[in-house]
Amino acid sequence: APPTWCQWGCSALKDALSDSDSDLGSTEQLDQGSTDTLANGCRADSEAAKRLAKRLYNLEGFKRCDVARQLGKNNEFSKLVAEEYLSFFDFTGLTLDKALRTFLKAFPLMGETQERERVLIHFSRRYCQCNPEESTSEDGIHTLTCALMLLNTDLHGHVSSS
Repeated sequence: APPTWCQWGCSALKDALSDSDSDLGSTEQLDQGSTDTLANGCRADSEAAKRLAKRLYNLEGFKRCDVARQLGKNNEFSKLVAEEYLSFFDFTGLTLDKALRTFLKAFPLMGETQERERVLIHFSRRYCQCNPEESTSEDGIHTLTCALMLLNTDLHGHVSSS
């Protein structure tokens, strides 16, 4: 069966991620005793979220493939981390495809379907924040983002139709 837009994994926007293979499969743990812990995911500590987002963005103690896993978690703390992480990106004046390429150059978008979906929702929200004059709603931007991912999969998926 042909892949859906949610099955593209590391090949998303192929040229944007061509150098990511060396980071795949590695995992990094937060330091023991760190205040940035995500173990229970219940704490919504703004300062800890800012610190963790900065560490993720600068890849301090993390590999590129760890970023999506952290941003895609479904809890309040991870939502704060994702919001802070996305604040490092300025998509002002960029077309949606260029903004998405810029975003996906930072890390390979991997993980469960729901995790990738949450990351793309965060991206869509940030794109709208950077481009308030855009007449398309956040939901519309998200739909277009998913369509771009699907088109990219169709273009670069190399799936035979047998």
